[in-house]
Amino acid sequence: MLGSRSPSRLSSTLLRSAVLAAIALGASDAAAQQPYPQQQPYPQQPYPQQQPYPQQQPYPQQPYQPYPQQPYPQQPYPQQPYPQQPYQPYPQQPYYPPQPAPTPPVSNTRGNGEMVALYVTSGLYGIGTGIWLDALFKIDDPGPAVVMPLLFGAAAPVGVWLWDSQGGPLHRGVPAATATGLVLGGVEGIAIAGTQWQYTRDDDRDWSFATQTTVTWIMATGGGIGGWAFGEWLRPDPRSMTFIGSGAAWGALSGSMFGIAVQGRHDDWKDGSSVAGLIGYNVGMVGGGAISILHTPSFNSQKYMWLGYGLGALAGCLVFPFYLFVDDPVVKRGLIGPSIGGLAGTALAGALTWNMRDDDGTHPTNAEWEPPFDFAVAPIPPLTPPTTQTSASSRSITNMVGPDPRFNAAPPGALLTAVGTF
Repeated sequence: MLGSRSPSRLSSTLLRSAVLAAIALGASDAAAQQPYPQQQPYPQQPYPQQQPYPQQQPYPQQPYQPYPQQPYPQQPYPQQPYPQQPYQPYPQQPYYPPQPAPTPPVSNTRGNGEMVALYVTSGLYGIGTGIWLDALFKIDDPGPAVVMPLLFGAAAPVGVWLWDSQGGPLHRGVPAATATGLVLGGVEGIAIAGTQWQYTRDDDRDWSFATQTTVTWIMATGGGIGGWAFGEWLRPDPRSMTFIGSGAAWGALSGSMFGIAVQGRHDDWKDGSSVAGLIGYNVGMVGGGAISILHTPSFNSQKYMWLGYGLGALAGCLVFPFYLFVDDPVVKRGLIGPSIGGLAGTALAGALTWNMRDDDGTHPTNAEWEPPFDFAVAPIPPLTPPTTQTSASSRSITNMVGPDPRFNAAPPGALLTAVGTF
């Protein structure tokens, strides 16, 4: 049917379509250019005002009415009889007094301080032995006469060192007891020889020098053996050895003064002094040994005992001014005062300081006295190489051929050392 339409109708139709399209486009553009309509403001509603709170009416005051007191019915409380229990005594616990702190066990091996005393006394014993042999064999040549005491004086400490090192360490108290026995025995021999000389020198019946030295050497040797036996039996503390020596000294001093006092007016004072002094020496030595078995005073206690002896002797001297009022006085008899006063002061000081400890807090029963310095005899240590730095090559050579014997073998001999505060 299109083919039958005329061209004029077709063109008018197209024209009309174009006009309609143009009108539609224009209407859409016009609508797009219209402004957005303004929103109307929200109407403001007035906020409702709060109504005032109605005032409450005051509460009517009621007149005060006292609360009626109701009488409380007093009912007697029934008393129940308390059952009487039979009295049970509170069991007494046994009282255990506070136990002292346990003391550390006492070592059974000698201390270094004891060896110092034994080395010194053994050296003196060796010198005395040399003098005794010179007198016994009548060696008058100065050369051998000097060599003998020096030789024995050096050999005795070496023998003590061998005795201690080869036979094992000596027991506790043995070196100190042996040293004390040597000293006390030697003094005993000198006192015996001196007393014999005092009484026999006028009629030429006194001992020869060889006899005097023989008596001294025998007493010193016997004292050393007795001290060793005492040490092995009791294992004493070294403080007991000083106490025995102090007892011998107190006995000798008081005995000498007492001997002077009791002898005749015109007798030689040395006669009575020598005999009574020798007796007092032995009594003090034996008494000190007996007391040390039961109790060993500390060094501080012994110090005060010496102070007590001096003060007691001074107090005994107060008797001498009274001889000014005596006709024909024998003044030497006044020595009875200091001789007895010294012993009384010693006994009083010993009683007051019976349990006194030493300055370091130790007690003789569990402590060991240490001297200010120690002597020791030991083998010479091996020499050391001049330097301790070694290279790998030197260590290799040492492994192949062995170390240098000069630096590993101990040199022969012994080394005497002294260690302490000087």
